Amino acid sequence: PEGNGFFCAPDGAMHAMHKQKLVVLVLALFAIPSVALTDTTLKKEYTDEELIETLRNEGFRSIELTADRVISNKVDGLTFVLFAYEDDDLQLYFGVKGYCVDADVMNAWNQTRSLSRAYLDEETDAILEADLLANSGYTEQQFIEWFKVFNFSALEFRQFLIENDES
Repeated sequence: PEGNGFFCAPDGAMHAMHKQKLVVLVLALFAIPSVALTDTTLKKEYTDEELIETLRNEGFRSIELTADRVISNKVDGLTFVLFAYEDDDLQLYFGVKGYCVDADVMNAWNQTRSLSRAYLDEETDAILEADLLANSGYTEQQFIEWFKVFNFSALEFRQFLIENDES
């Protein structure tokens, strides 16, 4: 009998089991949606329509093209804006009015987070931004992960502002 010391099978049964596993593996590979194969393709540029379609396919329903190369997204009553620049770099932007915070509070955020940056604009509104550079290209999956991380960060940022509001 064949076996591995723990399991004994009749002669030839192990070979048949390995063959069956191989057939299942090959069938599974063909069953993978073609979209999963494109996720690994590096691209340096995406159209507005491609970005919107990618986000909607990931379940983001409040995606809207508000201007050429400007896409907005609403999550939990908050609006985030995606800017696509001429060099195809992307920037996510989240601005919040009505909180009284100073540069020390923004510095505290920046010291403890590495995937976004916070600052006060000219009107002292709190701003959160993140960039995705297109120099070497990025995959759809990298774009989606970056977008999801920023959405989470923006929600955290709003809570951070609430906790540090001095008004």
